[in-house]
Amino acid sequence: MKYVTMVLGALCAVSAWAEEAEWKDITPQADLAGWAANSGDWKVQDGVLTGTATAGAPATLMSSLFMADFELELEFQAAAPAAGGIVFRGHELPKLPIAEGADPQKTARTLYGYRARIDTNAPAHCGGLDDPSGHISAVMPRGAAGESLKTGDWNTLRVSALGNDLRVDINGVRAVTGATTTYSTGCLALTVDAADGGAIQFRAIRIKDHGRAGTWRALFNGQNIDDWIVWGEEEWSVEDGAIVGRSGPKKSEGYLATPDTWKDFHVRGSFKMLGEGNFGLFYHSTIAYDDKQYPVISGLQGEVAPGYPSPSGWVYESYKRGWLVEPDMKQLGAYALKPGDWNEIEIKSVGNRIITWINGVNVLDWTDTAPNLVEGAFALQLHTGGVDGIMWKDLFVAE
Repeated sequence: MKYVTMVLGALCAVSAWAEEAEWKDITPQADLAGWAANSGDWKVQDGVLTGTATAGAPATLMSSLFMADFELELEFQAAAPAAGGIVFRGHELPKLPIAEGADPQKTARTLYGYRARIDTNAPAHCGGLDDPSGHISAVMPRGAAGESLKTGDWNTLRVSALGNDLRVDINGVRAVTGATTTYSTGCLALTVDAADGGAIQFRAIRIKDHGRAGTWRALFNGQNIDDWIVWGEEEWSVEDGAIVGRSGPKKSEGYLATPDTWKDFHVRGSFKMLGEGNFGLFYHSTIAYDDKQYPVISGLQGEVAPGYPSPSGWVYESYKRGWLVEPDMKQLGAYALKPGDWNEIEIKSVGNRIITWINGVNVLDWTDTAPNLVEGAFALQLHTGGVDGIMWKDLFVAE
């Protein structure tokens, strides 16, 4: 297993939380509606949720909420020493490594994500960040946070996530502050570590959902592509509020490009592949016709490709260096794609640093020491040779 180190450092100045966001109570009711008990025993009585682990297996309660940026508060206590926490930006993905020859879609899955840790057995660990899967290295909290823990009484855990910046507080004392890019979106889950009857009680769980932090500009109005530029003779249309690209009679290369250009940006878009083919979200790109009226692009491509595992999210420089980093089909990001379903790709380019995510799971975080292209348009690609088609929606850019 290759572990990812979670690098946490001092926060830079960040945007204020959206004023319009309001607190919403998400404490499970007796029927656990909106939550799913994957393991362990979960019960609600008088507004208090109790999760009990069984010997050798943790207790996990998954929320149907899927979000990026938020503030969350809850209260917890444990009558006996216990450990667990709340997982945020979580993902149920194949447990790595996968045995040679095994079908990754049929292999056992596990929960990945950031976990704000509760630990009444070792207070010094309470408020730290880890990953229930072990995919990222744990970050120990500041000492004063653990010292604030009230054994056998109710305590307050607060988590905030704004872009790549994370904060955890225990009883109003800062435990962790820092930045990491491993997960950008995901679900919520409550966990109690495997123990002989280990149990944690939770109550007053509430959240402010801030959507996506920052100022985002829509690249697609959901109605037409009048503001886009068509390159080539492939077919681009709008159907049911989504851009649809299909091969034309020539089955040649085709692009749908923005008229504007960007240097530093954070772009995201949802896509659904309609079958086999090769697609991409280009950036820092320019396009021109050759003497045969064939569109030739100079740009960097965030790969979008079927298959599982998938190279989606890796970056390819057309007609120059090829793959900036060779796709690693054993890496977690290769398993983030949902075959046959809607998926999201994110690309962030700042200076010579490139970060990509598929469905909120980091695929690439790489610094280009010799960039060839530093400004250009975004372009949706249909690869030469014929493709079954692709749909795009929810295309936004933050500068």
